[in-house]
This record gives sequence, structure tokens and C-alpha cells, in this order.
Amino acid sequence: MTTKDLILHTALRLFSERGYDGVSMRDLATEVGIKAASIYNHFSSKEDIFNSLLLEMQNRYKQTVNMVNVPSGNSKEAAIQYVGISEKQLQEIAGGLFLYFAKDEFAAPFRKMITTEQYRNSVAGDVFRQMFINDALEYQTELFQTLIEQGEFIDADPGIIALHFYSTIFLLLESYDETQESKVMETLRKHVSQFSRLYVRR
Repeated sequence: MTTKDLILHTALRLFSERGYDGVSMRDLATEVGIKAASIYNHFSSKEDIFNSLLLEMQNRYKQTVNMVNVPSGNSKEAAIQYVGISEKQLQEIAGGLFLYFAKDEFAAPFRKMITTEQYRNSVAGDVFRQMFINDALEYQTELFQTLIEQGEFIDADPGIIALHFYSTIFLLLESYDETQESKVMETLRKHVSQFSRLYVRR
């Protein structure tokens, strides 16, 4: 791991534990094991580090989406790939993304950091709402609208369908407790199964 990567990962850990304002550049340098001035060889400011974390999260998420075989492309392109997909495949996709945000060494502390900082930092608040609420609901609404138009889903309000699907997953993620992982994952599987039976035309 390069010094720049070490700074980035250490910053993520500290920000998630103490909050953005609770970590100084000197604190960060001490944890990394370098002089405070040396950080500026890699990042211009603490804000630059924060922005780099956002970019790294976006890149890692794209890689994970490919790894867990989430249908790619815009909502209409993805809808085509969802046609005929099995309930088990849907459960695997939902479970893979869920565990990524719940347990991944980068995504989990990032989610914790951005969730906490949304109330203190306007940029973090915007990122939290965009990444974990607005983008997810907008994409899923468009996806379900396309599936309705294709006759794959029953005729219903696509925005409400998106809320039905995502709100349960979001709640499970926000209340995730690793000691209860098997129970949480079983609940998630049941949720996907019941959702499928409610909305997918048979």
C-alpha cells in the first residue's frame, strides 16, 4: 500500500470513529506514522482527502456491482436483463450489495462516516441523500416503470414499488448488527421473495 493509500484508509477509519471535525491533519499524520507536513505531498487539505474518499467509494461501488452481477446500464437497459431473472438470483444480488455496504473494509466505514457527518457537514449530507436515498429510489422507480411497461410487473405506482423494495433494505442496513447477521440475511431473503410474489407477473 502506498503512503497516499495509507493516508486515505487511515482517514476513513478516523473519520468514521471520531467524525470529520474530530480529526486534525496532525492526528492523521500521527496515526499514519509520518510528519504532518508530509501529508501535503499527497493531499492539499483535509477537504481534499474527504473528496478523494468520495471518489474512491464511487469507483469501488462500480467494481462491486460487476462482481455481484447486478444488471448494468441505465434503467431501461438493466430492465431487459432483469426479465426472466429467478427469485434466487434476485436474492443473491440484494444480499451481495447488502453485505458490501455492511461489512466491506472500505464501504462499511464510509457508510458510517457519511451517515454521521450528514448532520454536521453539508457536503456529506448531500452525498448521503444522493447516494443512499435519491439515486437509489430514482433508479429503481425508473427500472420498475420499465418492467411494468414490458408486462413483467403488475400495473402499480413504480415509485411506491421502489419504496416497498428499498425501504426495508435501507432499514436493515442502518440497523445492521453483525452478531445477528444470519437472521438479517434471512429477513432480506424473505423480503425479496415476498416482493417478487407481490409485483412480478406469474
